[in-house]
Amino acid sequence: MIFLNFFTFLRCFVLVNTLLLTIVTFAEPALQIPRNNQPFSQRVVSLNLCADQLLMDMLPPDRLVGITHLSMDSGISFQHEKAANFQTHTGRIEEIIALNPDLIVAGKFTTQPINNLLEKLNYPVLRIGLPKTVPEIKEQLLMLGRHVGAQKEADLIVKNMSNELLELNKNRFSSNPRAAIYYANGFSAGKQTIVDEALRLAGFKNIAAELGLDHIAPLSMEALIQAEPDVLILGRYRENTDSMAHQVLKHRALQKLITTKTAQTIDMPDRYWDCAGPAITSAIAHLQQNYTPRKNTP
Repeated sequence: MIFLNFFTFLRCFVLVNTLLLTIVTFAEPALQIPRNNQPFSQRVVSLNLCADQLLMDMLPPDRLVGITHLSMDSGISFQHEKAANFQTHTGRIEEIIALNPDLIVAGKFTTQPINNLLEKLNYPVLRIGLPKTVPEIKEQLLMLGRHVGAQKEADLIVKNMSNELLELNKNRFSSNPRAAIYYANGFSAGKQTIVDEALRLAGFKNIAAELGLDHIAPLSMEALIQAEPDVLILGRYRENTDSMAHQVLKHRALQKLITTKTAQTIDMPDRYWDCAGPAITSAIAHLQQNYTPRKNTP
């Protein structure tokens, strides 16, 4: 009887511990394999341009030991000047391992083969998503701050964002001018994008969203012209204009819309909203500063 009771106790003990381990594992899947004796990761490597942007504001170079080479590109990286203070890599597996990371921050939808291989090699990988709204940006910032031991820095970034947005709201266009984003290959940005969020917060109506487009999607030249936008927002319009992708931007109908000033044009560097992060406040400010409401607009 004593033997059976002891055996029953042992089985229960093992079961309870297994359940506890399962709960912890599902709660923090990316950080369950410690690679140092510190409470937080001391050598963080980013494999994602958007993670670069967030982490550079949270961690010093001796803790953020690797960011992508794309972070140095002034065309797509809002933090390109700050990136000069950090070591960069080109994303090759041997480079990443040589940095001896104890945490890797990657995108949910990018570099998946590398992410999976690193996990198989026992490196913890934290994947971040693609926020579409300001609340989602703030949520991701706070989550990342908790994971890398930079909660105070993340709190400060969120606080500054909130204050800047309150100020920008004072300059919001009450007339809600109708804006069209037009990229190479005839693409635009519709609902469920950070671009749509920035336009809305600046005081614009997004024509692509009005037409029912979701995410980044094609917008025909006919639909664009018929929509009669008040403002045409162009990305890297003046760069690499000889490429096939840019030929649609040379279309005579679009050029007429630009040259006759039927619609005001705003050149919008992609770096302002390539990534959903604190740079959204600069994107909103750029839009507001570069659009002049028409005098006959109520």
